[in-house]
Amino acid sequence: MPFTFAAAVSSRPSRVVRVTQIVATVIALALITAGCSSNNDGAAGSGSSGSGNAAGLDDASPGVTATTIKIGYYVSDLGTVRASLGFSNPDYGDVAKLIQADVAYINANGGIGGRQIIPVIKTYDSSLDAPEYAESFCNAFTQDEQVFAVVFEGQLQNNVRPCYATRKTIMIDQGLLAKDQTEFERFAPYLWSATFPEYGGFLKTQLQTLQNEGWLAGAKGVSIIGIDNDVARRQIDQSVIPFLASVGVTNTQKFFIDTSNIGSLGAGSSTALTGTANAGLDRVIVVGGARILPIAVTTSEANDLVNVKWAVSSYDSPLFLQDNPTTVVAATLDGMIGLGALPDGDIRDDPTLPFPNPANPQEVLCKQLIDNSGAGPKTGLRTDYKSGFMHCDGTFFLKAVIDRAPKNLTAGAFRDAAFGLGSGFRSSQTFGSLMIPGKYTPTNTGRALFFDTACDNPITKTKGCFRYRGGDVPLS
Repeated sequence: MPFTFAAAVSSRPSRVVRVTQIVATVIALALITAGCSSNNDGAAGSGSSGSGNAAGLDDASPGVTATTIKIGYYVSDLGTVRASLGFSNPDYGDVAKLIQADVAYINANGGIGGRQIIPVIKTYDSSLDAPEYAESFCNAFTQDEQVFAVVFEGQLQNNVRPCYATRKTIMIDQGLLAKDQTEFERFAPYLWSATFPEYGGFLKTQLQTLQNEGWLAGAKGVSIIGIDNDVARRQIDQSVIPFLASVGVTNTQKFFIDTSNIGSLGAGSSTALTGTANAGLDRVIVVGGARILPIAVTTSEANDLVNVKWAVSSYDSPLFLQDNPTTVVAATLDGMIGLGALPDGDIRDDPTLPFPNPANPQEVLCKQLIDNSGAGPKTGLRTDYKSGFMHCDGTFFLKAVIDRAPKNLTAGAFRDAAFGLGSGFRSSQTFGSLMIPGKYTPTNTGRALFFDTACDNPITKTKGCFRYRGGDVPLS
């Protein structure tokens, strides 16, 4: 009989099953987490001046006048899902008002390339998430409102990026859907991220960090679990397997999981862990992030891997693992090591990293704008500022680029200005930013991330939380 998600966790208490399903749904629907594209994003379509993304780079851009520029924003609404399942979500505050605070500040301080921003803010009901629903938003932004750019926190459906690229609309993708250089180039020059790193370089650095931290010492074999999409398959073959072979680890097996719905995610996770146990592999690394690791460590099959060491990264939702000890197989956290690049998604409290960090002026500014708006989170916790910071980064990235661009703002002009940005933009959420020609995201620094079993978890009031170790590590 085929695995189902319920079957995969049926040996656990019913309360735990319930909590696991809730968490899985949260991760599936929240637009601040990894995406759920299950194969690839498809062709990006044709421009009016030719075929493919490169066409029409010098065409007039939508949403731009001599004095104004329209920018679209998604705000994810989890209210219906929260009400039906009874889960709690971080207190991000009124995100629409936080966006308006960013816009008001920029408009009062010279605008964006000398133009005033006209924000177009739309609420995305996560309980309705589906390809048709996502496309309706693309149509509304690009056809009805004709925005120049959109800032969003993930957009899970795989038809989103092709839709905006075809309509020649700049995307500032602030979601944790792993995108490598090849993926960015597929949708060039329309797809950018102000905050999340290019995944190929991040993954190479994660692998080297695992080696430096001794995670691979004595390994019998490595289970490589990836999203069933082009990015993960490409990076496993081009980065993971060659690196492991270079350090003498040749006993590896690949497992791919369709993360497009909770049933296939649960079944695929169970199958991958069963295969890992049967093959006697004692290391597990997830490639592409999405929701794989948080779900895998809650399944009953994870109990069969208590002597296995797991890798972790910012793409694996570390805070979920930390703050849901009743749903996670505790042994999976023991010895968990990896790489982090986003403090507000990696850690809740770390004495080595003040909040806001005075060494990061953009973090100080974005927090100040959120606090002064009166609509921000009431907790003061770093993680509750995440959504506000995502939109703040996206808006200020657009400003930094367009301030450098010529008045005739075409997609090609935007690309050239972004490539020449250098250190002219700093993300509020990362350890370092630098734009260089040919790159579509500025984040260039991470830190070793590990699970500290001795620290006090401020949320659960138990022992165990993620911390950083060592200094900044340049991404490959």
